[in-house]
Amino acid sequence: MADTLPMSPRDAWLYAASWGSYMRAGDPGACMYGFDARFHLKSEAHRAACLDHIAGCRRIVEGHPPGYAPDELDQMAAFEAALRAAPIAEGRAS
Repeated sequence: MADTLPMSPRDAWLYAASWGSYMRAGDPGACMYGFDARFHLKSEAHRAACLDHIAGCRRIVEGHPPGYAPDELDQMAAFEAALRAAPIAEGRAS
């Protein structure tokens, strides 16, 4: 994997939606739509849910690399770093 470039909050917000899903109540991918436009998290539980979801997405990409962009794993790594650094929205508890 190449050196991971930082992902801006806006780019992380947009990237999250590319891996989000909301087909039914309780869909684990729904967490990817829970950011505000500044890429602030709702809580530490929200951060954990997103990290868990993107780890599952990573396994999908690793299992079928030809179906994804050549830099998809690098983008995922940058997104994971952005998730770890993202603040909790003011007024929200973890």
